[in-house]
Amino acid sequence: MSYLLTDDNAKIYYEEIGEGKPIILIHGWSCNNMFFKKQVAELSRKYKIVTYDLRGHGLSEITDDGYTLERYAKDLKNIIKFLGLKNVTLVGWSMGTHIIFDYIKQFGCNNLDKIAFIDMSTKLITDEKWTLGLYGKFSYEDNVNTLVPMNADWKAFAKVFIPAIFAKSGYRNEDDFKWASDQAAKNSANVLTRMWISMSVQDYRDVLPKITIPTLITFGEESCLYSAENSEYMRDKIKDSKLVSFPKCGHALFLEEPKMFNKVLIDFVE
Repeated sequence: MSYLLTDDNAKIYYEEIGEGKPIILIHGWSCNNMFFKKQVAELSRKYKIVTYDLRGHGLSEITDDGYTLERYAKDLKNIIKFLGLKNVTLVGWSMGTHIIFDYIKQFGCNNLDKIAFIDMSTKLITDEKWTLGLYGKFSYEDNVNTLVPMNADWKAFAKVFIPAIFAKSGYRNEDDFKWASDQAAKNSANVLTRMWISMSVQDYRDVLPKITIPTLITFGEESCLYSAENSEYMRDKIKDSKLVSFPKCGHALFLEEPKMFNKVLIDFVE
């Protein structure tokens, strides 16, 4: 088991396998590095694959502080430096996309080769002028009403949240659903409510024009969380970007259609 210490002394769990171009897979809110289990084996045949547990998630330390997107981006920077990685491809799922946005906001695209986003919006909160956030309609009041049950009983909240990461028509693999549910239940409400607050108030729309490297944008056509128009908006705002949709998939499209996702990512990285 491998750990590193960040520059604020947080213990972060990571895994590194394979040789070649480095790819860092960044999981989403309430998840862990194992959610990419259907990617690592195949991708590591050609590339150096790095996965890690975000601060407060999985096997990483539950710290007293640091539950902000700004700090999570710095943790990513620490990992890249610690492992001595050059010309890195970053792949972010859900909140992992926000971590990449904040990384670029702080550090630019230096030392990055390519980036890939998996089903995420630049801004979760919606209003009359912005309708491409969570659910297409998610007000500040909706956000507060989400935080209350999340904080009160995380396991009960997770039973509602996990089905929403799969396709609207339902999950295809019962084992995947049960496994994802078990993993989510292990989390701490303290960590997740604090990270949700940080994530839900972000607005990264002004970061998109600053992305100067090839970008892959993927989304599930049956995502319960974000619309196709959201991903199309990102494509239109990022100069050198490619958009790929995944039929009959939801928010966790890489888990639902791993063969298609792996091929799309490999073709993009090449």
